[in-house]
Amino acid sequence: MRKWLIGIAVTLVLIGAFAASTVHVLTARVRRNFHTPQFTEQASLNGPLSDYDFRYSTLDGQVLHVSQLKGKVVFVNFWGTWCIGCVVEMPTVQKLYDQFKNDPSVVFVIASRLDTPARVRWYARHEHYDLPFYTIKDLDIPQAMRFNQYPATFIYAKDGTVAEHHIGGANWNDPRVVDFLHSLENR
Repeated sequence: MRKWLIGIAVTLVLIGAFAASTVHVLTARVRRNFHTPQFTEQASLNGPLSDYDFRYSTLDGQVLHVSQLKGKVVFVNFWGTWCIGCVVEMPTVQKLYDQFKNDPSVVFVIASRLDTPARVRWYARHEHYDLPFYTIKDLDIPQAMRFNQYPATFIYAKDGTVAEHHIGGANWNDPRVVDFLHSLENR
């Protein structure tokens, strides 16, 4: 009986070590594919502003609309705790947020889909993030913004237009991103 228990314990340790190394390898592979988004001078998405307005909820359930933020530069990131690319890019989003969190003209909306508020709170606490996290339902994401790939990031100019978007993971902690957000502030 004792040998059997030792065998189970050793097997569980080996499975845990294999799982941890697999996650590490996958994370490194995903991070290697990240790059800094290339920003253009013209809006990358066209269409009426209403095509890019959506509602999202605070972790306490208060419903908000992105159109309420008109007059500010808005960094919107659709993500999920279940998405490895999202989880890998989140430290770069946090570093970008850290540079702007005291700037009242730049707002971050980090909207998790398919996660409960409790799950998002746990993730933020576990990973030591202080980002402004929200939740969003798939049906609340406008058709014009549904790319069926995550993470998906949209940057709104102060006039409410989408100035830039990026689908997939990216390195948001880059001076070019900071410069782009500052240029939108000054328009």
